[in-house]
Amino acid sequence: MADPIFLLPTVLKQTAQVANNFGKYMKNVKDAPKMVRTIILEVNKLTGVLNTLAITLEAAQVPTSKQWLLDSLKQCQSTLGDLEKLVIPEEADESTSPNTQPPQRSSICNFNFRGSSFTQTQTQTNRPEIWLSRLRTGSPNTSQPNPVRAHSPTANRPSMSTSERLKWPLFQQKKAESLLKLLERHTSQLSLAMETDNAMNLNAIKVTVQDIEANMNDDEKRRVLTWLRPKNIDMYDFHHEQQNKQEDETCDWLIKSRGWRQWLEGGSAEPDGYRRFLWIYGIPGAGKTVLASFLVDDIRKFCQASGCSFYYCSHERNQDETMPLLRWIVGDLSRQVKRFIPKELEDLRQSGDFNIQSLLNCFLVISRQFLREGRRVYVVVDAVDESRMPRGRLLDALIKIGRDPAFGNVSLLMTSREEQDIRDAMTSTENAGEPPHMNGLRNPDNCPDISAPYTSLTMSNSEVMQAIRVYVKKQFARNSKFKMWPPDFRKWVENELARNARGMFRWVSCQIDIIERRYIDKDGVVEALNNLPDTLFDTYARILGSIKPEVREFARTALALICSNTSNVKSADVLLQASLHNVRHGVTHTYTVRVLGEILGCLIKITDLKRKPYSIYQRDDEEPLQKVSVAHYTVKEFLFEKSKQNDGPRPAGDFALSDTGTRALEMQVVFNGLQKWGTNRPMNSKNPTRYEEHCLKMSDWALKRGRRSAIVGNQQIWESVVPCLSPRRLYIRILRTARLRAEFPEWGKLFAIDELPPDVQAQSKRQREPRIQTGILASLILLSWPEFADKYLKSAFFTVLSARAKQAVWSDRFTVDLTADQPQRSASTVEKGTPVTLLRLCVLWKCLDFLELFVQAGASFDHEPDIIYLALQNPYDNRFVDGDGTVTGQLLKILLENGADPHPPGYKYTPLQYAVYHLEDGWVQSLLLEGRDPNSVGDPKGKHPHGSTAVKPWHNQHPLEICREATWRNTDGKGWEEQIEKSRKQVAKLLIQYGAREAPANSPVFIDLV
Repeated sequence: MADPIFLLPTVLKQTAQVANNFGKYMKNVKDAPKMVRTIILEVNKLTGVLNTLAITLEAAQVPTSKQWLLDSLKQCQSTLGDLEKLVIPEEADESTSPNTQPPQRSSICNFNFRGSSFTQTQTQTNRPEIWLSRLRTGSPNTSQPNPVRAHSPTANRPSMSTSERLKWPLFQQKKAESLLKLLERHTSQLSLAMETDNAMNLNAIKVTVQDIEANMNDDEKRRVLTWLRPKNIDMYDFHHEQQNKQEDETCDWLIKSRGWRQWLEGGSAEPDGYRRFLWIYGIPGAGKTVLASFLVDDIRKFCQASGCSFYYCSHERNQDETMPLLRWIVGDLSRQVKRFIPKELEDLRQSGDFNIQSLLNCFLVISRQFLREGRRVYVVVDAVDESRMPRGRLLDALIKIGRDPAFGNVSLLMTSREEQDIRDAMTSTENAGEPPHMNGLRNPDNCPDISAPYTSLTMSNSEVMQAIRVYVKKQFARNSKFKMWPPDFRKWVENELARNARGMFRWVSCQIDIIERRYIDKDGVVEALNNLPDTLFDTYARILGSIKPEVREFARTALALICSNTSNVKSADVLLQASLHNVRHGVTHTYTVRVLGEILGCLIKITDLKRKPYSIYQRDDEEPLQKVSVAHYTVKEFLFEKSKQNDGPRPAGDFALSDTGTRALEMQVVFNGLQKWGTNRPMNSKNPTRYEEHCLKMSDWALKRGRRSAIVGNQQIWESVVPCLSPRRLYIRILRTARLRAEFPEWGKLFAIDELPPDVQAQSKRQREPRIQTGILASLILLSWPEFADKYLKSAFFTVLSARAKQAVWSDRFTVDLTADQPQRSASTVEKGTPVTLLRLCVLWKCLDFLELFVQAGASFDHEPDIIYLALQNPYDNRFVDGDGTVTGQLLKILLENGADPHPPGYKYTPLQYAVYHLEDGWVQSLLLEGRDPNSVGDPKGKHPHGSTAVKPWHNQHPLEICREATWRNTDGKGWEEQIEKSRKQVAKLLIQYGAREAPANSPVFIDLV
């Protein structure tokens, strides 16, 4: 028995051909009968039923009766064939054969249908481009034509010659009505069959749903959706912002078209119909985003806000939008279908990671859940061009949704500029080797115009031009300043702006803002209109050029911070304070957010913040906050635009920005802000201002390794950072709690450095000055930043000190109290309250890089008699830096080569005895090179160098005696005998080379290795 699934493509192809032929008839016959439209609608309805049936069969759902279904499809074929004969020409004679040119004469063609007639005189020509163009200019007989759309080169409709029209038979009303009833019967029968099958397979469907839906309670579903949601992204808030920009009668040109209704209903197979994948493209400033928001509103109204998700890409996020887009629409649509959680989404949650294919699979499962409930899914993705380059992953995902038959229940709308990579991706979709689909069913034999995988609409069309006129008129009617003009003058200004807009809403908006500033000066308005800029970039250049010199620095800083992807300025009050970076202190009070808006005009937008930005500090007396951002993506593009010529001026002039320069400015702003900590704070305010908190947070982030090289490499930034590193700064001393130190971890490290003792604080400034350098260098040790220390020790901050002051830096003592919440630097900790010097801290924590820098800067160990013993404390620091003693050996070498005493007197054992006890030949070599006393032993009455009271037998033994019985620590000796013996021989050889005397033969030998 033949399978119905093999016959379906043929029947679907036939419905497309019937719809195509009847559509051509309507286009070329004036006053086409109403019956023609009815037949087209019924054929489209049958197409929808067949597509749904195809999805059912592709899902392996077995129909109740294959034979019945096969017979029904064959009957549909027969009826469709009879219908097609009503409008297609009879067999062409020789005069109309492909090899015969049509005669060049005028003829009259008559088509009669129940009293209505159409007479057309057409001159035949052997120039095909003429009659092709004439056919294309014909408009369908509908109330509103489809907007201008871009067709692919292969999508030209075949023309209809006059001789073919002469051969067409007259319509027969009764036959048409009879065939229409048959077609309606077939459609109803197929629909009823599917409903019966669905009812009979209900249990099977439930099992399928259980297989693909995760078994979760409502709380678990909420947690999954919370985890899935992209961080700091709420499309409903962004959509509300775009809604406020909509103007009545400026965006409705598309929804009035027949094609928009087709898109809402899942796409059309008609030659001029809209596919379910719709791409709207246009030039910068054409109003694509506002139009997208309007269309979203219309979709939500159509589907009652169920089954519609939207996503606005944004340059401000500076990211590849693929993953956030998929995460958002999957979570958004899941909430709209009773928090339906696919099993694969649960698996993703358990793995804790995302991937594009899994998210696409989840989206597919959710879209099918909508299909089971009899609803379509609508997805709108705006500003695809604002996703960070490369955009291949995003375009691949969108094209898959728009083209793959599996997503046949999804209507996808995408807007963007006509960027080359986007155009190439869409073209490759159209010309792909795999046959394009039609409403979810693959059909390789479709005509090119019918099978196009997407519909593209350009914003450069007459409807947009008219919408701009409406926009200008409404803007002028709303503005009280323009009402002061005489009506004729106002109308002239409106016409001039609309006439020169070239399809750019954004351009018009900027010109209105410029004119509003000089509305009193009519001559100035006329001059401006007579010299209108051609492009948006020209407009922006004029706006920046008109900014007064005394506020240019303020405006330049503000624009740089607004356009930065890393400045993290979350509110207008913070931006205002940061922009005063280079403004004279005496006039800073004259600058407000309102003044900022007046200076930059249409380059920025100021909006209210619905929610206050996160803050670790509580502020109860704050007023509602605002946010400042660029008014349009093109503003940022203009400011970052490079010169068209090598070494030529950039379009933005002295306002031109670069990533490197912007990041440098950010760091200067925050570190200079720290230096002014507390100076601009309101009276009786205990907590830092929001700007101070911003400076502390962003400077803490800059101190991390990501910005350190930039700080050291930029002299101006570096000089701003130096005074901020003093541990006595107030913003460091306020980090008293573990919560605050966790919020600002880099600055929190410096909190460990205790303040000066009271007797030192009482000294004069001249006497206390070395303490500043000591504190800064101690801070750099805690930050593990030797590159900064190297530059600091070579700079005037340190080199101008006298020799005595420099020595005081190395001998000055302080305390380091690493609290429980701070990471330990070494197994050798500094006890609370124990004074240390910079040199002792370096040795204790084995900071070789800092120790070498300090020695090169003139540090000596004259005031550190026992520093060798400090180096030997915890020599095998396994948890941190020195698992095998190599670092300890390097440390000993640096100390001994730079004057440290190899045999400090007054201790129970010598460093040499300790080195021999551990069989470290490298340590022994370094000590013998500087001390040259291989027979040294400790003082039995001396003190223990590390404060221990335990007395070991080897403390009083000769180094050779120690060597004879020593073994490696942390081993039981088993399996290591050969290596241990080799080490003993090597150490003994060194001792004898430097003159060690053999111990008496009867000397007791007892080595306690515990």
